[in-house]
Amino acid sequence: MTVDVVQSLVELVKIPSEVYYEGNRIVRRYYREAAEAVARLAETHGLRVEKVDLEGGEIPTVIASLPGKASGKPSVAFVTHYDVVPAKGPWVVEGRTMDPYSPLVLDGKVYGRGAADDKSGIVATIAGLVDIREAGIEPRYNPVVVVTGDEEVGGTGIRRLLEKGYRWDYVIIVDSGSEYVSVGASGVVHGWIKVKGKSGHAGYPHVARNAVEDLVRVLGELMELKTVRGARLSKYPSPPGSPVPYVWGRLTFNILRLPPTEPEKHNRIPGEAWCGFDMRLLPEEDVEEAVRELYAKLSSIAMKLGVSLEVEIIGKQKGWYSKNEAFVREVLTAAGRSKGREVPVAAELGGNDGTFFDEYGMDVVAFGTIREGTNIHSEGEHVYVEDIEAFRKFMYEFLKP
Repeated sequence: MTVDVVQSLVELVKIPSEVYYEGNRIVRRYYREAAEAVARLAETHGLRVEKVDLEGGEIPTVIASLPGKASGKPSVAFVTHYDVVPAKGPWVVEGRTMDPYSPLVLDGKVYGRGAADDKSGIVATIAGLVDIREAGIEPRYNPVVVVTGDEEVGGTGIRRLLEKGYRWDYVIIVDSGSEYVSVGASGVVHGWIKVKGKSGHAGYPHVARNAVEDLVRVLGELMELKTVRGARLSKYPSPPGSPVPYVWGRLTFNILRLPPTEPEKHNRIPGEAWCGFDMRLLPEEDVEEAVRELYAKLSSIAMKLGVSLEVEIIGKQKGWYSKNEAFVREVLTAAGRSKGREVPVAAELGGNDGTFFDEYGMDVVAFGTIREGTNIHSEGEHVYVEDIEAFRKFMYEFLKP
């Protein structure tokens, strides 16, 4: 029995398996329900399932494989994740109002939070394995599908799995684009810039020091580093449709807020204000060097403006790039056959779990189901059903003898 990818995806998207930070604490919702649904999907279609509890049971993980194992053949892991960024509804899609966790199937697309990133990858990989089993062929590799959580908050699931000793010869990150084969991904550093002043009554600003206004000045000065980083280019091409032909450095300021200790009142001058930032590195860039550069720039700004600030790094991850050209060519060939056209090579603008496999010396590439313009992490997130079907065909082309 083949996998109905649309219905299977709809059932997974209904589970709000969100992950987010509250302060510095990771909050995980409905992880167990998501993992159990994945396991049922795989077992129902005749796959062997191994369940692994990670992070004290906080991150249940599913490893699906074919019932039999071909001895002496190299292994390949197709890596996906069930966690999603939080969503608030309602969304308006093609004039229709929908809840992000009540999926809408419309015009060959499935809408809902996680439909593209990365539950479509889960469904496509399991469907691909089932196709291999039903075809009765003995694949060239021993394939497994790895489904875990926390990809959206730094990859704890994969890191803990590798720390437990799990290894594969080759890795394909499915949390990736469908229009190119990725031979690398950007590094990332994110955290808080915290500016401190002196609180007071808004009617008496001369006896206070407004942390919000100081933060605005700091960010104005920090735009210089944003420009400097934006001028740095990788040797790896950007994804199709990018405004710059090669992967470039990026620094964005995404959150402006007062800390929990500061009341939000129009007539009160706050004594502390925070900015949440995200810094994207080139795939080959050293993450520690990038952090030192950020610290140095902010220290210089603090001295120039006479402000009090501190930086809290809450996550950092180096980029990665493919080392095995023969493996890249194999993936490119299979991707081209699945698409019926030549598929280009590029590196991801975002980061992904390929970093951790690369650190352990495994050969990594990325290829998936996510098309440009599918609104991942945003309202109206969706995936094209044809991209899911193309990926299951890719798996057949890659694994067949």
